[in-house]
Amino acid sequence: MAAAAWERFVGHRWLPKAAVVVLAAVLVAAFLLVRSERRDAHNAGVLETACGGVLPRETVRGLLPGDETWELRSDLDLTGPSGRGPRTLVRCSLDWGEYGGLELAAVPVLDVPLSGVRSRDILSAGTAKEPDWATAYRTATTQVTVGCPAGLPGYPRPVTRFRVHASLNHEDGSEVAGAAKELGTVVTAVADHVRDRGGCGGPAVKPSDVRPGPGRVAESSEESEDSEEVPRACRWFRPGTLDGKWGPAGPDADGVTSDDAEACSLSVRRTKPANRYDLAAGVSSVSWRGPLLPEVRTAYGAELAALSPAPEPRSGEKSYVLAVWAESSCSGARTLSRVRVETAASALAADRADRILDAYLASSDCRAVKVLGKVWK
Repeated sequence: MAAAAWERFVGHRWLPKAAVVVLAAVLVAAFLLVRSERRDAHNAGVLETACGGVLPRETVRGLLPGDETWELRSDLDLTGPSGRGPRTLVRCSLDWGEYGGLELAAVPVLDVPLSGVRSRDILSAGTAKEPDWATAYRTATTQVTVGCPAGLPGYPRPVTRFRVHASLNHEDGSEVAGAAKELGTVVTAVADHVRDRGGCGGPAVKPSDVRPGPGRVAESSEESEDSEEVPRACRWFRPGTLDGKWGPAGPDADGVTSDDAEACSLSVRRTKPANRYDLAAGVSSVSWRGPLLPEVRTAYGAELAALSPAPEPRSGEKSYVLAVWAESSCSGARTLSRVRVETAASALAADRADRILDAYLASSDCRAVKVLGKVWK
């Protein structure tokens, strides 16, 4: 009976071919299922170990293509307290295809050593070339700079900030659009990992703290253009304070911010000239904290000794420079600050110097302000 049934099956016009097709389909489906399960297990293992296992797995899984095998590259977690601080705190890369991948890194923000404490010395540090690992955040999809009040361990100089950045690219190398929000969650998780392991203290990082890389920010308004073009150390100043405005080429400003000092130098075009020399006005500001204070008092000793409450300027000059000094507590640290105003009209400098100093100190939330005096230069 079985032989007869087999003969009928073999002799059927299309049934054997259909059976072969069904069998092949079953085998292919089984193969694909097994490969998919192995790929899923492999990818899950990658997520468990990448970046010290701190990545939010569901978020990352939603960002990466589920039909690709992810490979962990350049995995490094050095956030434990061991020896000299590394230049990279965390680094990991999840790749697929030829160019696709998620790249993430956490790096310390290292200040360039100062050659001196005068304003020009601090500003010169801003022209030093930074290594590629320190500037990669500028073109990242998302990035955040995190304060570390207690300082990261293992560095010869205090390191009180670090930066986390991440980018996500398609297989062809182009950036994945619309991934910034989810990447913000990833960056936040890694930032808190570094903060906790480093014993930083301070507030936890929130997803709202994460921003696009500066190189990807679109300048969509005049206000945003000013914010990007004016250095952070100079953003407290408003040109109208000296009846001025920025020049046609944009803000003429130079600024540097570091852990123990910040300095700014800028100039504006005068909109209401008092005489034919009164075409521009200049302002510089500088603040010092902590270990720099004794050296500042030495470097500026003659100027500090000449301070008085209301000095009289010399007459008949083409340019007048008035410096104002103050002591205060800024962000809980004892701070010494100096504001310098340069104009062609002495009355303008005398009238606006106090207002400019107040604006500068208020921008840093400085308290217990004590004005030490003024001196004409």
